[in-house]
Amino acid sequence: MRPEAGATERYVCRTALVTGGASGIGRAVVEALAARGISVFVGDVSWGGPTPPATDGYRLDVSDSSDVKRVFAALRERLENLDLVVNAAAVMGETAFVEDLTDREWKRVMSVNLDGTFFCCREAVRWMKETGQGGRIVNFSSVAGLMPTPGALHYSASKGGVIQLTKTLARETARYDVRVNAIAPGYIETPMLQRLDASFKEQTLQRTPLKRFGTAEEVAALVVFLASPEADFFTGQVLSPNGGLVI
Repeated sequence: MRPEAGATERYVCRTALVTGGASGIGRAVVEALAARGISVFVGDVSWGGPTPPATDGYRLDVSDSSDVKRVFAALRERLENLDLVVNAAAVMGETAFVEDLTDREWKRVMSVNLDGTFFCCREAVRWMKETGQGGRIVNFSSVAGLMPTPGALHYSASKGGVIQLTKTLARETARYDVRVNAIAPGYIETPMLQRLDASFKEQTLQRTPLKRFGTAEEVAALVVFLASPEADFFTGQVLSPNGGLVI
């Protein structure tokens, strides 16, 4: 890690927290980071079930700010620095058009996808500022945050919010040598994708120039890049692996 902004010492990522790291894209991120020798901790509401091998972690409900504080406090007792935070925890919610979207469903999706990202970013920045060693934050948005997604207004709004949170946070934290970027994946082969209607998936494939869905490993590779010294000039950016669905 570098002591101050503008220094020439190369950034080295040694420790990471990945929320939503027990399955899907989050799990692929955990495995990709661990394969590069990074000490990875998972924060997931499903922690305690099937988990990525050779990783440690905590049960974490990111929508609960007190739970987020608890996990960060536990990490502080074990680590001198936290170099990377990856906010991958998310829920898609039930498909519904605006007239049928309930208060409960709107709040559930917002609380996990947007509030949860904010809570984790807040704790990460506090820690990174305190140590003076800088760090990296990667927030997961979605292609739904870049384009209208009828029937998923709550999901689109939450992921659009993550993009603006990321850009604003990048401006605020550059002075602390913290880089904040977002990844907005298109349709990726994950359990979340499998729950979508077959006809919708076929229509999506037809609208995607590369005519396939992405893989979790392809998305995880972007996180590895953003955690590398080569990404030092990236902050406030949105990288979207989507097969050309959004150009």
